[in-house]
Amino acid sequence: MPKNIFQRPQQVAHTRNVPRHGAPIPMRKIEARKVAQPRQEATMPLPALEALLKSPRN
Repeated sequence: MPKNIFQRPQQVAHTRNVPRHGAPIPMRKIEARKVAQPRQEATMPLPALEALLKSPRN
């Protein structure tokens, strides 16, 4: 709804670019760039299992 009550709403762009019959929706260029970059994990690697088993327990 426009703020000005006398203002007409913008017209809807009628494009025929609609995927039909189960066709996958193409990814946007921005989303494709995000997927292509590998994620860097900030977590520290876990110590080896043998080192944990040999350590003294408290």
